[in-house]
Amino acid sequence: MIVHVNTKKIYVAVLLVVLVVAAVGSALILTQSKIAIVSTRDEVKDASSIEKMVIDSDNEAAVRRTKSEPVTSVATEATNSYATLATPAQVSALKTMAWIYPGNPACAAFSEYADGRKIDVLKAEFFTISGGYLTLLDTSNTRCNGYSQQNVARLKQYSTEQFVTISSASVNDMESFFANTLNPTSEEVTTLVTFVVSNDLTGIELDFEDFSSWSPDAYADYKTFVSILGTALHAKGKKLMIDGPAISNASEENWFLWRYADFVTLPVDHIVVMAYDYQYDYGAGAPVAPFEWLKNVVTWTSSQFPKEKLTIGLPSYGYQGPKGSYRITILTYDQIKLKKGFGTATRDPLSGEMTWRNGNTVFFYQDSQSLEQKRDLVASLGVTSISVWHLGGNQWFR
Repeated sequence: MIVHVNTKKIYVAVLLVVLVVAAVGSALILTQSKIAIVSTRDEVKDASSIEKMVIDSDNEAAVRRTKSEPVTSVATEATNSYATLATPAQVSALKTMAWIYPGNPACAAFSEYADGRKIDVLKAEFFTISGGYLTLLDTSNTRCNGYSQQNVARLKQYSTEQFVTISSASVNDMESFFANTLNPTSEEVTTLVTFVVSNDLTGIELDFEDFSSWSPDAYADYKTFVSILGTALHAKGKKLMIDGPAISNASEENWFLWRYADFVTLPVDHIVVMAYDYQYDYGAGAPVAPFEWLKNVVTWTSSQFPKEKLTIGLPSYGYQGPKGSYRITILTYDQIKLKKGFGTATRDPLSGEMTWRNGNTVFFYQDSQSLEQKRDLVASLGVTSISVWHLGGNQWFR
C-alpha cells in the first residue's frame, strides 16, 4: 500500500510509496468496462517517470508522527513467549490477506501468490490519488502488477476475495481529491463502484495515509467520503475496507485526529491496522514491529472497534539507517540480503526480527520465523484476520 508504511507506510503499506505521475491534471472516463486515463498534456511520459518508490525518510515526512515531546520505547523486554500462545485452531482459522504493490521492487508478486501458499484475500493497488486526481495504475504506467484483465483473472484464480487498493500518500492530494468527490453522484465515486462491479471484484480498500498531517476538515471529509463510498458499494453487494494507523495506547492516539471509534457506525466492513514502522517513532536501530508494541496495538484498537471487523497488518520487509536517526531506507528481503554483513545477523528477542550492524548503520528485516511469531501473537489475541505488506521479494510463512 503505498509504502505500506504505516503512516505508511505505504511504504503501505505502509512502506510509503509515492507515485510521481506525469498526467497531473488527468481526468478519468469510463469506456465500457475499463477506466482510461486522459491526459491534458500533449505527451505521456514512460513508466519510469511515473513509477517511483521513496526509500529515504528525508522524502518520507508523511510517515513521521507528530509528537509534542520525546517518547520512550515500549519494547523493553523479550516477549517471544507470546508467539507460542496461539492454538493450532486459531492459526488455521486466520484469514490471510496480502498487498500487491505496482512496480519494482515487487514484480515477483505473481510468482509468489501462485506458488501454493495460503492467501485468502489479494489486494492490488490499481488506483492512486496524484495531484488530487484519481489515477488508474495499469500496464501503461507501471512496470508490473498494474491493472489488466489478465491480472484481475490471476487474482481471482489464486484467492477467494479480491480488493482494489486506492492509495494516497499526501494529505494535500487527499484534500484536493475530496474537493470534487463528496457527493454520491460524483464521477469518482461512480468510476470506482463501476470498476469493482464490472471487474466482479469483492470491494475497495482505501489506503489514505499521512495521518499525522490531517486537519480537522480533512478528517471530516475523509469520514464523509467513507460513508458515501461504503453506502454505494453496499448497494451493489460490494465491500469497503479502510487502513488506519498503529495506535498502542491513549497517548499515541493523541498523535492523530483519527479515532477508531468514529468508524463503528460507518459502512466499513473491515479496518486494517497497519501495525508496523515502529522505527519511524523511535529511530533506526529499533525493530519494525516489536512484540510488546504489537500486542498493545491489537489490545488498544480492539477496545475501540469490533474485533471481528479488524485486520492486523504485518510487515514482511526490512529497514536500514544510521543508528538513532530517522534517515531510514525501506528494503525488501531480496534487497537486504545483498547488504554487507547479512550473514552475521542475529535474532532480536524483542521482535523476532533479524538484525545486524555495519559501522553506524543498523539493519532489521523479517524472515519466515519472525513473520510466524507475529502472526501467532495476533491469533492468540483473538483477531481472525491479518494482512501482509507486501508480496514481491519478501519472505512468507513456512
